[in-house]
Amino acid sequence: MIEEKDYREGQKVIATIEIEDRGQDFIGLDVLQNGVILGNSVMFSHGRLSLLGIGTDDGMDYHTATEVIQARIGALKLKGMTIYLKDTGEKDPLPWKATTLKYHVIGVKKAVKPNRFIKK
Repeated sequence: MIEEKDYREGQKVIATIEIEDRGQDFIGLDVLQNGVILGNSVMFSHGRLSLLGIGTDDGMDYHTATEVIQARIGALKLKGMTIYLKDTGEKDPLPWKATTLKYHVIGVKKAVKPNRFIKK
């Protein structure tokens, strides 16, 4: 059995991105320092997906994951933008080849328990 790497370990949660609900089982997605995205849905469990960037649907206004994380995510105007995703551990694809989350960002807020993955 191959042991999967835990991409959450030792990482601080920098913010929670709120997205349109539309009847799904997730509305808040936590973003870790390393770009991993966590949420209540199975697709976000165990750090499977990471933030590639956030931008408009046409990609004309686009912020890479590094820009988003370094800019203190709440300072950017992300409302109405799309979240671009990649599989964690894979090389970053070009934005136009990335998977996108089809729910737009409605807000960004501070993480409730930012240090929950840091062992003391």
